[in-house]
Formats: sequence, structure tokens, C-alpha cells
Amino acid sequence: MTAKGFSDDRDEIVMQDMAWPEISKAIEGGFKTVIIMLSSVEQHGPHLPLNTDSIIADELAQRVARRLGHTLIAPTIRPGCSGHHLCLPGTISLRPQVLLDILRDYCSSLARHGFKKIILISSHGGNFSPLKTFSPTLVREFSRLQIIHYGDLSGYMDLWEKEVIRLGIKPEKAGGHACLGETSEIHRLKPEAVREHRIEPGFTGPIKGLRSKVFREGVQVITKNGVIGDPRGSTPEIGEALLEKMSTHLAEWVKQEG
Repeated sequence: MTAKGFSDDRDEIVMQDMAWPEISKAIEGGFKTVIIMLSSVEQHGPHLPLNTDSIIADELAQRVARRLGHTLIAPTIRPGCSGHHLCLPGTISLRPQVLLDILRDYCSSLARHGFKKIILISSHGGNFSPLKTFSPTLVREFSRLQIIHYGDLSGYMDLWEKEVIRLGIKPEKAGGHACLGETSEIHRLKPEAVREHRIEPGFTGPIKGLRSKVFREGVQVITKNGVIGDPRGSTPEIGEALLEKMSTHLAEWVKQEG
């Protein structure tokens, strides 16, 4: 279902592409839910741009919003909490408290305009822990809003791995950062951004037991080029399959949360 005069086309659900009368009309017509994506500005190996997580976040938000209906998309928050990537140039990392203040201002602004439900989702693993910590604070401070956040990083990565295996790919190639999976997603969404001549493998061992060490000490403890996985063999088709699987999962999660 959509508001009168509105369909779920990109220009009519992405707030930064809309004019204020269009947003006002959408809210009056029942678009009371808004998605806030959190992403990053951080190194993604020698072959992907710093805004990789933002490109993916914007696409996931659109796919989830279309599945939900009556949902608008706020501007993606970038940068994020990326301290574990500061070892490589270009990464910009927010202090967790700064991220909380940004979220407060987002929620305050959106509540003022009549939104009733806010969905917080991160495309960047480093935002999951701060978001889990801050979510109760946001819920308490904005009692007029229904605020839900997706906080299951392990579950998300497990689902990612299962889809990778279903596609016939070894999990080590899609380790989770600038890997075959993310590179395939950028091949699907913005192929001109992939530096094909710089594609090379990084750390290709099991990553599950090392994630906390990476978050704590930095990616340099396991990879010199910033890649976790092996991006060689990436394709737009693999990227589409992963985007579709993960966006379907996120939309189903939102519906279950109510």
C-alpha cells in the first residue's frame, strides 16, 4: 500500500531526493515509518572506494522500504565508528558519543515532523556495538517514537555465509570486508568504482574467532592490504543474490519486531 499520489519509486521514498511538500504529503498519507541506515567512511582494500558501506546501505534501505511499504528513507549516516580501520589512510571514525548525538538529532527532527516509527540498521559491523549500547537511551528519551534497531551482527554474518555457500563460494573468499561478496555488490551497484587492476586477496583464514580481536586491535593484526577474504571472481550476479537475500532478511526482521 502507498499514500495517494505516491508509489514506492526511488524519488518518492528517499527523503534527500524529495522536496518538503512531497515529504509532508507522504506523512499525511500514512508514511509514518522511516529507515535510518548507519554506514562508514573507511578503507575497503586497494580496489574499493571508502564509501563502499554507504553505497550498500543506500541500496539495502530502498529494498527494505519497498518491501515494508509506507516507509521513507532518511539520509544515511556516514561516517561511523571505524577505529579498527584507522591503520589505513582515508578512514574517518566517529567517537561513539558523537554517533549517539547524531542519532539524537535525527530522532528529534523526525519526531517533530510526525514520524512514529524509526528503524535503525547498520551496513558496517563497527556500528553494531555502539548501536546496541545506545538503543535503550534513544528509546527512553524519545518515548513518542517506536525505535527498533537491528543488532545481531553474528546472525547477519552467519546468514551471509550461508548464502555464500549456497552460491558455491568458499566462505573464506567472502570474509566480510572488501571481499568477494562486497566487491560483487559494488560490481552490481556501481561497477565503475571497482579498481579491477588492484583486486587482490587479503586474509583468507577463518574469521569467526578473530572478529573481536580485529575490533579491539585493528585490521592490521590479520591483513596488510585491508582485505578480509578474496575478491577475485566477484560478479554482479553474486552481488545481486547477496543484496536480495540480506534485504529480504532485514525486511522480515522489521515485520517480526512490529
